[in-house]
Parts: sequence; structure tokens; C-alpha cells
Amino acid sequence: MDPILCNSTEALMSAVKNERGFVLVFATLMIVLLLIVVGMGLDAGHLAYVRSQGQPAVDAAALAAASAVPSGNWSTITDRATKFNPGGTNPGSGNNYVDSPHNLIDSENVMLVRYDNETGEIITSGVTVDDASGARVALENKNPHGGSAGAAIKAPLFLMPLLNLFGQSSEPTANVAVSAVAVNQALPGLPIVVVRAKCGETDTELDFQTGGKSTGAWETYHIENASTTEVRELFEKLPYCAGQPAIDVGYCGNLANGVNATIFNEHLKPMFKADPSRCYLIPVIPNGGNLTQCQKIIDWARFCPAQGNNTDDAFPGPGRLRGSVTCGQSVHTSRDTQCFVQRLVRDKTSGM
Repeated sequence: MDPILCNSTEALMSAVKNERGFVLVFATLMIVLLLIVVGMGLDAGHLAYVRSQGQPAVDAAALAAASAVPSGNWSTITDRATKFNPGGTNPGSGNNYVDSPHNLIDSENVMLVRYDNETGEIITSGVTVDDASGARVALENKNPHGGSAGAAIKAPLFLMPLLNLFGQSSEPTANVAVSAVAVNQALPGLPIVVVRAKCGETDTELDFQTGGKSTGAWETYHIENASTTEVRELFEKLPYCAGQPAIDVGYCGNLANGVNATIFNEHLKPMFKADPSRCYLIPVIPNGGNLTQCQKIIDWARFCPAQGNNTDDAFPGPGRLRGSVTCGQSVHTSRDTQCFVQRLVRDKTSGM
């Protein structure tokens, strides 16, 4: 065989062997990189899943805690927030986020808030049970509002630790923080309206029957031309927090007037006598007169019935109520009612 041809063949085979080794190294490197990329995707999806478990837990706890804020009792507020813990007094199995039996929601996870409905600002500094309008519940290591904090959810990472093969530091778990803020809105304390002219009067009468000079009326909300029976039913539903919608300034409610003695004798009188010091949140309308049509709510007032003679002074005559009227109230801060609805609001500071 030609020596030159033999040498060329050997050189070619050697080059092929060298390239095979290079391809093997390159393929191995690509497989590792692919595993890392896939691992990052899988871990990101797992973290999203962990968050999807934790968020409903703090949502429910915040709504429950907010519902107890009007009680003015911190223990009641925190007790309600913990009802959904595993093994709690809730009817189901309780929260099921990662490691929930060892990372329970307790008083450290709860914070009182005061919410500005106009700006969406959440105030936490200096808020007490007396002026709070809601509650914040979080699973986090650090509270961005200051104050106490519990612990974030520790989610295990499965493939991200492969970065350790390249000399990078990667923890086996990741902290997942979730939080929720729930606030209250007061429902009307009585289905009664007062005209703006009565604002600020400390011993005044609400007249429900004097034709074109009425200063008070029955608020029937969406019910047009309400019958006497329909007006009575609104009062019968009060103990069950039914019949009173969640409304605010700008709502145009239908009105009805008249003595309606059954309401005065069977509802208002027993109610006032049962708690003489209690006041009631009621809507304010702009105009008096023959109050039988829709009028927009322009403000909210605190009506406190006269307490003299065991509240008998609150009923000076047929179709009349006596007491004080303090306007400038708000459904977002008032506690002059026994019924509230709760809703979740954005916590911009926490990015939620």
C-alpha cells in the first residue's frame, strides 16, 4: 500500500475520533443545561401552585377577621382568623397549603388596618380595635407595613439545586409570601332616611306623615311604590341582616311615607328599649316634602333616639321620631349598625 495513502487514512480516522469526543462533551453539556432550564420551569410552576394554595387561605382568614372587627375585641378577631387552620373548629379539613399543620395562622399573622375607600390607602400605624375598618392576614417572613410577622410558606425545589453542579448556590426551598386585606362596609342600621336640613340637630323630630313637609321617610331601596307590608318586612329582616343592601352615596333609593303604626309599635319601640344607648346609621337625602319617589343619597347620618322615659321620648306622636342627627358618617367606618359585608382590597405595599 502506498505509504502516503496510509498516512492520510490514519490522519482522517484520528480526526473523526477527536470530533466524536467533542460531540460527546457538547451533548452532555447541552443535556445538563436542558435539565436546568426544565427544572427552572417546573419549579416556577410548582411555586405558582403553592401560592394558589396559600392565597385562598389568607383570603378566607382576612375576611373572617374583618367580620369580627366591629366587635372591638382583639381575641375575637384573631380567633376567627384561625378557624380555618388544620384541626380548627371549621367543618372541613382546614387549610391545605404546604406544611400548613406546622405553619399555622395565629395572632402574629393578623394586623388591623384602616382603609381609605377614596384613595385605596391602607393605614396600619396607630390603628386600634376602636377605629379599624378591616384586617390584614399574611404568611410572610417580614411585614412590609411593619409590626409582627409569622412565617412564609416554604416550598421545596426539585431541580433548581442542579445549579450546584456549576458552582452556583441554590437553596432546596423557596419562601412563598401571600397576604390579603379585607375591609368592612356597614349596611344601613334602619330603613329610614332623613333630610339634609336635620343635620346637626341634637333634639329634633323626624316627621313621616305631614304631606309636603315630611322630614323622614321609609327607605325601600329598589322597591318601587312599596306597600305597607313590604315596608314592615324590611324591619322584620333586620335581625337577620337581610333586606338592607350594601349601598353608598349616589344610590337612588325609593321612598315611602306614612305612619305605619305597626313599625313604630312592634319594631322601633322594642328595639330602642332593648338598647337605649344605641345609635343607627341612616341615609341622608337632599330634599324634604312628599317623600314618595326616588332620591339620591348624599350623605350618611348617625341617628340616636331620645333616651328619656326609657326611650318613650323618642316617640313624640304618631308618625314621628325624636333624637339627634349627626351627618358626615361613612359606611366604610361607621359601627352604628349590626350588619356588615366584607370585601377584599388591594394591598399595594405588599404587591397584592
